[in-house]
Amino acid sequence: MARTEVTLGLDGLQRLQSAVARRVAPALIRSTIRPLWRSGLPIGWQRRITSALLDNGWVPRAAVVSETRLGGIATELITPRGGAGERVVFFVHGGGYVVCSPRTHRPLTSRLALALSATTYVPHYRLAPENPFPAGLDDVLAAYEGLLAKGTESANITLSGDSAGGGLALALALTLRDRGLPLPGRLVLISPWTDLTLSGETLRSKDGADPMLTWDWIIAKTPLYTGATAPEHPLVSPLFADFSGLPPTLVQTGSEEILLSDSERLAERAEAAGWALELQVWRGMWHDFQMLGDILPEADAALAEIADFVQR
Repeated sequence: MARTEVTLGLDGLQRLQSAVARRVAPALIRSTIRPLWRSGLPIGWQRRITSALLDNGWVPRAAVVSETRLGGIATELITPRGGAGERVVFFVHGGGYVVCSPRTHRPLTSRLALALSATTYVPHYRLAPENPFPAGLDDVLAAYEGLLAKGTESANITLSGDSAGGGLALALALTLRDRGLPLPGRLVLISPWTDLTLSGETLRSKDGADPMLTWDWIIAKTPLYTGATAPEHPLVSPLFADFSGLPPTLVQTGSEEILLSDSERLAERAEAAGWALELQVWRGMWHDFQMLGDILPEADAALAEIADFVQR
């Protein structure tokens, strides 16, 4: 198993920037997102407040955001202002399958687009509980097929996602393989949620360490997505799938997040299956820290690692 424990060697200014960001950002998350998501507010209110908090994140001026459609699915399109190369990113956003949108994830997707000089597509897939499994998977599959129909070479595609979107991206790759459709050249999974049976040890042991996600939130939201489907289903919990024939994959996770076990066990099963998967565990980092590009030096370094992996 290719596992790397990542601890950055920072210069003086970077150390100061990291120290401030590592103190301020988790405090803000703990006082806003964390209590909101673990609250008993109706999902509609959680979505609206989440959007109010996250929809206006900093997008670099070098990234141009617009809307398009792929396979009949509304999709956000992000392109570098100076033009993109042949690379394409197909990104599936997270949010526990119940909240968030392409817009909430622009601070991450825009910087991915720039780091890779890639045209980046982020589909608007249907959310639970109104649309439980397999609605979201059906939508991202339709959008991916629409991308292929545009003439995009699959080898140039990096299929990526964060959190629930990371699990959904992996489920999409499994579906493509099983249907004999062209697979992407690379997979990049950020803090992926791969086990909806909730058997990971860090769901409990890291509950207080992760500033964003909580055991209470995950256990409450899981059945909203699974619906009538058993959580062991390999397209719901891709940790339990057959991993043969999947493309080279990079997984990034933080040492202090409750989904750490999902990535660690995924890497262990990948090694047993002969799947080329690299796991990076970023020391001291939390769930989805890559969203803080240009603020947190570790987030910038993680995005650079993604670019290096894709460009290899």
